[in-house]
Amino acid sequence: MKKMLWAGLLGIVAMSSAQTPEPKRIQAIWDAAQDRIARQTDAWFKAGDYPRTVQLLRLHYSLDPTNYENGTNLGFMLENVEEYDQALAVYIQLRTTNPGEPDDAWPEANFYFKKKAYAKIPPILEPTIKDHDPHPNNYRTLAHAYEKMNMLVDSKRVWELYLSKHPDDLAAKANLDRVLKRLKDGATKK
Repeated sequence: MKKMLWAGLLGIVAMSSAQTPEPKRIQAIWDAAQDRIARQTDAWFKAGDYPRTVQLLRLHYSLDPTNYENGTNLGFMLENVEEYDQALAVYIQLRTTNPGEPDDAWPEANFYFKKKAYAKIPPILEPTIKDHDPHPNNYRTLAHAYEKMNMLVDSKRVWELYLSKHPDDLAAKANLDRVLKRLKDGATKK
């Protein structure tokens, strides 16, 4: 789909099938266009031209709504210009467009975490840790959300699952120790 969009933009669609460039050439054109968009976005961002930055990020994301980087860049920028509802819509679209990509759920969950809407996080992140091995941030955000809601048993479960896959993460060990201490203190107070 993305190749066809760019092909149309570059006038390739008008060619007959005998004239259509080879897939390698189309990929090279697509890569060059993506690179140019990214460089222009960076230039406008550094210049403080946020309206144009958002506009170009919207275009870039619309060309490939399955692209994690494009979606998170747009969402991040929308948050920076305090367009929170629009940022959330992008994060939801990213997650629902790519249900097989576990990391695509994290930007929405992180958005809720920053807004202290902890109860919205488990339904989004639990499936990612059950069915996949996502980025560590999925585990961290989920475990911290459970702890913030005082659901310490669930927080413990998530930290233990994460540490079974990443046993050398010292920060995760410290977080698990804190949750275990809270569980123990709560049990002794009853």
